[in-house]
Amino acid sequence: MRKPVELSCRRRINLVIIHIGAHLDAPLDGVELAEIAAMSRFHFHRVFAAMTGLTPAEYVFLARMSRAAESLRSSRTTVTQVALEVGFESGPALAKALRRFFGMSASEIRRAAVDPRLTLTVQKTPSQRRRKESAMTPPLIIDLPEQQVLCATERGRNNNDMGPAARRAFQRLFAGAQAMGVISQVSRNIAIAPDPPRGPDDPDQRFVAGYVVEGAMPPLADGLHPETIAAGRWAVFRHVGPYTTLWQAWSRAYREWVPKSGATLRDVPPFEHYVNEPTDVPPEALITDIYIPIV
Repeated sequence: MRKPVELSCRRRINLVIIHIGAHLDAPLDGVELAEIAAMSRFHFHRVFAAMTGLTPAEYVFLARMSRAAESLRSSRTTVTQVALEVGFESGPALAKALRRFFGMSASEIRRAAVDPRLTLTVQKTPSQRRRKESAMTPPLIIDLPEQQVLCATERGRNNNDMGPAARRAFQRLFAGAQAMGVISQVSRNIAIAPDPPRGPDDPDQRFVAGYVVEGAMPPLADGLHPETIAAGRWAVFRHVGPYTTLWQAWSRAYREWVPKSGATLRDVPPFEHYVNEPTDVPPEALITDIYIPIV
């Protein structure tokens, strides 16, 4: 029997799914969906993806494609009207999405003898490809004091590894920290709440590279910004292996440990701590600790 806290977590995600189905004509941004789930914006995306196998953006897109196909086949509503009903700005925008997703035009969907949703072989999304996972080791529960972090932010594709955006961020961070003279004060290299992809080949993932700095922080170098990680309790999951498999620890923690543990997530961003460096050890020996804030 599932614990009440696990059921509560799943019910929150179900509320979001029901809301999506009833409001496909609305923007349905992540902040709104997180509020409906009564979850911190720092954790909602990962909890949703871990429990459904789809990111919120992927789920919304699939729901819109399904509703559009249903409307086209069950009525004579114009493509433009269907587009507005499922959240597209115009008929051509919907038509392009239908052709990309189903491989058919709107008129072909209407004329097809078989509902294209029944014959569709959907290309697996990034979240759906994440199924072969290693066993989860229980986390270490620790308390940390407040930490000051020197940060550099970049955007771009990361694809669940130390991608171009991450490398640019750390390169800029290192150069700035050198200019500030704080390299000797750095206690750990981290990434604050690195964005999981919002869809296939998401080109706008945010990566915040950070150095936890001990002692006084001098004037900031250009392009860097400070962050503060609040003091509190953390569940720490250790991942050993290449950065390309970090999703395993993230997914298992949010899908299994968070709902079943009874822990309440704090409204604080999680972060990754890179314990060693890829320049020092082979990929299979890399150690990354994932810190999830709990009450």
